[in-house]
Order: sequence, then C-alpha cells, then structure tokens
Amino acid sequence: MIDFRYHLVSIVSIFLALAVGIVLGAGPLKGELGDTLTKEVAGLRQDKAELNAQLEDATAAADARDAYIGETNPGVLSGALLDRQVAIVVLPGSDAAVAESTAATLRSAGAAVVSTTSVSDDWVSTNEATAQARDAAVREAVATAGVDVSETGAVSGRDVLLAALLTTPARDGADAVAPGSAQAGLDTLAAADLLETDTEGFELADLVVVVSGVATQGDLEARQETAERWVDLTIALDARSTGTLVAAESSTTGDGVSVLDSVRNDATATDGVSTVDNAGGALGQASVVHGLVEQAAGEVGQYGLASGADAPYAPLPAP
Repeated sequence: MIDFRYHLVSIVSIFLALAVGIVLGAGPLKGELGDTLTKEVAGLRQDKAELNAQLEDATAAADARDAYIGETNPGVLSGALLDRQVAIVVLPGSDAAVAESTAATLRSAGAAVVSTTSVSDDWVSTNEATAQARDAAVREAVATAGVDVSETGAVSGRDVLLAALLTTPARDGADAVAPGSAQAGLDTLAAADLLETDTEGFELADLVVVVSGVATQGDLEARQETAERWVDLTIALDARSTGTLVAAESSTTGDGVSVLDSVRNDATATDGVSTVDNAGGALGQASVVHGLVEQAAGEVGQYGLASGADAPYAPLPAP
C-alpha cells in the first residue's frame, strides 16, 4: 500500500506541475516568453543577413584577386621556364581544364611542352587478364625502345619504362633513350590502349607535371591502393627527371581518393616531388611554374590551400 501511495503521489505531482506550467505559460509568462522568442528570431535573421553580406564581400574580393593574378601572370611568369622541356602526364579522374590551362601557362612561361601523355586505368589495374595484356605490351615496348628495366628495385618496371620514354635522366644524359626509339615505345603502349599521347615535335623532357586525379573504383581500400600505385609512377618520373610536380584542383575530388593527397602522405614522394592543390585557378597556375623552377634548383615544396600544404603559393624565384 505504501508503494502504491508513493506512485500515486508522484503521478499527481507530475500533472500538477504540468497544469501550473500551462497556466503560467498562458498567463503571466505568456508575453515574456513570446517577446523573448521574437527577439531571438529577429537576432538570428540579422546574424544571417550579416553573414551573407560578409560572404558576398569575401567572394567578391577572392574573384577580384584571382582576376588580377590572371591578368598579371603572363608578365610575372614570362621567361621563368625558358629553355625548359616539360612533359605533362595526365592521370585518370583528373580535371581536363587543369591539364589545358597548365599547358598554356607553361608555354607562356617560356617552356616547351614536348609531350602530353594520358595514362589509362589499365596501367595500375590488378585484374589478371588486364595485367597480363599490359605486361606483354610493356615487354614489347621495352624491347622496341631498348630500355633496361631488369633492376628497378621496389619500383614497377612499367613505371621505370614510361619515365625513360618521356624524360632525360638528370644524372647522366648519356643514358637517355633516342627520341625515335622513345616515340616507338610510346606508340607500342598506345596501341595496347595503355595511354594516349600528343607528341607532335616530340622531345625528351627534363621536367614533368603530373595532372593528378582521383581513384574512384572499388571500396575505400581498393581506391587507396590504386592511388598509391599512381604515387609509384610519380616517384619513378621524379627519380629519372630533373624534377616532377603534381598539380590538381582539390575541390573536385568528391568521394574518390586523391592521388595528390596520397603523394603528400608518402614520405618518399614528398622527399622529391612538389605538389600544387589549387591548380584550377590563377594562383595555383603561378605556383605550378614557380614550383617547377624550384624543382630545377633541387628544391621541393607543397603548395595550395588544402591539407598538407607548406604555403598558399610557391615563392617567387630570386631575380
């Protein structure tokens, strides 16, 4: 009986408290509560309007900055890469606009873009049939171009091959593949649908720009492994050439695994490879040029606005 009375009193207390709250809310406190809520809503609306205005001002300022940099880039970058031969390597999932604007910027800086090579997904595929066909084409290209890939260590022989077909070795130019042989090797790989090349006026390059993309196929682990295999190719290109820079627009990565981010997370890669994560804009394009100038001088940097960047932009070279 004591327990029943206790529960009964508790229930009655709850209903009494509810009734009191209703009476007070509809009576003495009604006006105060309503005024408070009205003021809070008005304040939130004012805050929203102020934040929208600040966003518009910031966007306008950023647009003006980018427009100014775009207008001044030709003068600032002119001659920065004079007498340099640059190979552009375009990876799957990359932004075509970044590749196009990068080629134009390099030329405006005085560089000769001696080749543009778009590599297919099959280059890093783990599918057994695809890998067998790829490896057969690689062996044929090795024989055609006369490239030695017998001792490549942990680096894939196909990555060493492509680096040899596109670049002049920085350490010993005497080991360079003859341009005609390199072209024949690239044609063999292209015939196997491993890559597409634009090699009009083909020469071997001393610098490389890798326009990187994102790995989107498979689960997260598979995408990460694919991105890491593209990092291996980047390391091979850098090991042979005078310098290699990875360019991308980080805002277009979506749900894929970014190759550029994977480069930045690889200690071996960042020891020699530079990156620019905002290459879709004028500021990033200037960093591509100045980053290559740094590479030619034996220096490395990670530039842009995304995670892992050392600075927002590459420093201007000394006069």
